[in-house]
Amino acid sequence: MGLRDAFRSMRMRDPVDVDAQVVSTTAPPDGATHGTAVMNLVVRPPGMEAQSIECTSVPAPVAKWPTPGQTLPVTVDRADPSRCKVRWDDVPEWDDMAKQQAAQLAAQMNRGGAGGDHVVMGGNADVNDIVAALQQAMPGAEINVQGMEVQGLDATAGPPGSPGDDRVVQLERLARLRESGALTEQEFEREKARILAQ
Repeated sequence: MGLRDAFRSMRMRDPVDVDAQVVSTTAPPDGATHGTAVMNLVVRPPGMEAQSIECTSVPAPVAKWPTPGQTLPVTVDRADPSRCKVRWDDVPEWDDMAKQQAAQLAAQMNRGGAGGDHVVMGGNADVNDIVAALQQAMPGAEINVQGMEVQGLDATAGPPGSPGDDRVVQLERLARLRESGALTEQEFEREKARILAQ
């Protein structure tokens, strides 16, 4: 935990652990193990409406760098949800996340029978996220998910949210947040403009 996070957590009057939806984040620093992550998050503390907040985390580990669409464990102050702290110890590294998603996909395909023509996706990941994770975990492997349409994937792309990530995927996630009521129209337009300017 960085000094800034420690200071923020000391000031929290009513801290509560919640899952935050990452809408946007700054890019990780090149050639460093840690950096400053400035994130736009949507949080919903118990008994409160969903809120859009900006959360700055210092230091944020590059191996666990957040990406748009990811669910991130945070602690927020119910008295002032803009006071937040990312619980980095509870965030898996990209390599571990890719392996876990690959294992989940394999188990789901095996439950669907030898033909593998029926895959039930669960959790926060959609088929594109899981295939992207598989491509990262097994570079050069041919990924074929039968009966599922896989869009917006580039075999040379890095983890979701990297510079090679498809802006369309980010915009679709943003639209889902707006439709769910987690983002206002103004917040949606601001984030949409930011993504298109990348």
